[in-house]
Amino acid sequence: ARDPGVTFEATGIDYLFVDEAHLFKNLRTMSNIQGAAIDGSMRASDLDMKIHHLRERNGRRVLTFATATPIANSVTEAHVMQRYLRPDLLEAAGITDFDSWAATFGQTVTEIELAPEGGSSFRQATRFAKFRNVAEMLRMFHVAADIKTAEDLNLPVPAIAARADGKRLPETVPVEPSGGQEDFIGELGQRADRIRSGSVTPDEDNMVSVCTDGRQAALDLRLVGRDMDVPGKVGVAADRIAAIWEEHRNDVYAGPDGQPHPVRGSLQIVFCDMGTPKPKFNVYDELRSQLTARGLPRQAVRFIHEATTDQQKGELFAACRAGNVAVLIGTTAKMGVGTNVQTRAVALHHLDAPWRPADVAQRDGRILRQGNQNTEVQILRYVTER
Repeated sequence: ARDPGVTFEATGIDYLFVDEAHLFKNLRTMSNIQGAAIDGSMRASDLDMKIHHLRERNGRRVLTFATATPIANSVTEAHVMQRYLRPDLLEAAGITDFDSWAATFGQTVTEIELAPEGGSSFRQATRFAKFRNVAEMLRMFHVAADIKTAEDLNLPVPAIAARADGKRLPETVPVEPSGGQEDFIGELGQRADRIRSGSVTPDEDNMVSVCTDGRQAALDLRLVGRDMDVPGKVGVAADRIAAIWEEHRNDVYAGPDGQPHPVRGSLQIVFCDMGTPKPKFNVYDELRSQLTARGLPRQAVRFIHEATTDQQKGELFAACRAGNVAVLIGTTAKMGVGTNVQTRAVALHHLDAPWRPADVAQRDGRILRQGNQNTEVQILRYVTER
C-alpha cells in the first residue's frame, strides 16, 4: 500500500538508476507529424518529474539509464531518450520541441504498404521513418550514451544453426493455410472497407478488432470460433518440437558443480502472445495435448502462467535449468525480460509475431545468452502463408 505521509522529496534519494529504461519511452510528446505524437503514460510522466526535481536540487548528473533497446518502436523515442538524459543539449541547439528535432534529424517517407487487414489490400502511407544528419545526431546522443553492441562485447553466446541455404539466421517455417483461413482474411478486407467508409460506428467494429481477429485467425481459426481442417501452426510446431526433443533427449549438461548432471535432455522455449490458457479452446492446452500425443511427458511441458508469484517463477526456472522441463510456453510480457532459463535451451519457437521489433530481440535474447551450454541453437518463426 502507498504511504500518504512519505513523498519522493522526503526519501533522500539523490540518484536514479533505471534498468529496462525503454519501459519509460511513452513520455508525452506533442507533434504535427502523423503517427509521431505520444499521448503519454503515467509511468513516464512520474519518472520525468522525479528527474526534473533531482536536477533542480542536485545538478545535472542525477540518473543512469540501462537498456538493450533504447529505440523500441519509433523514431520519436530517440528524442524522448535525449529529453530524459541531456535536455540541456537540446536547449543549446534550439530543438527542444519534437517537430524542430524531427525537421533537423528526421525524414518522412511515402511508400506503398500492405494494409492492416492483409490479403490483397495495399495503401499509400507517409511516415516519419528515416534519419538524416546522423553524424550530428549521434554526436549529441553519445554525450550521454555509452553504446556497446553484441560485436563489441563478444560475449560467449551460442551460434544460430545454419539453415538449408547455409546462412546462420532464424528459420522461417511456412504453414499451409486452410480454405477457411483465406475466406476469413477476405472477410476482414470487407470489414476494413466498411470501417473506412464510415458505414459502421467504432463501437460496432474498428481496425484494432480487425487486426486482432486477423492475427488470431492466422494462428488458429478456432480462436475466432471457426473449424480448422489443416494442422495449422500448432500442428506444424508440434511436429518440429517433438523432432527436436527426440534428437536431444539424451544430451548431457553440466550441473552447478561442473560435473555431468544426472538428468538428461534439453529445453525448448515457445513464445505465443495469443491463445493463452483459459477454460475455452486455447493454443497452450492444444499444443501440450499434441506434444503429449507425440511422446513427450505431459509434466515436462509447462506454461509460464502456472507460476503466479516470484517464488513459483523462480522454482519453474530452476526446473528448466535442471532438465525437468522439456518445453516452456509463455508470452513476451511474462517470459521476455529477466528470464534466465538458457542453460539447456536448444531451440526457440515464435508461434506468433509480437507488435514491436524490440520484443523480437527480447524473445531471442532468452536463448542467445551467456550461460547456454549449447554451441548451436535453432530459432524458428512460424508464418501462415497468404
